[in-house]
Amino acid sequence: MTPDRADCPTCADEAVTARVLALRDGEAVVDVGGLRDRVAVDLVPDAAPGDLLLCHAGIALARVERPAR
Repeated sequence: MTPDRADCPTCADEAVTARVLALRDGEAVVDVGGLRDRVAVDLVPDAAPGDLLLCHAGIALARVERPAR
């Protein structure tokens, strides 16, 4: 698994990394290659702006990177 791409072991779809821009209503607004999207952060409840998350099917699965604060 590389930080910018991974395959889901269940459905073989691609997971992608996304940078958190903001948190709103229990979701993260993320940047994915220049496009904005929203993902649920239930599995990464302490996600914060600037974090890099591994996302699949609209859900943040794990934090890949947290910038120095």
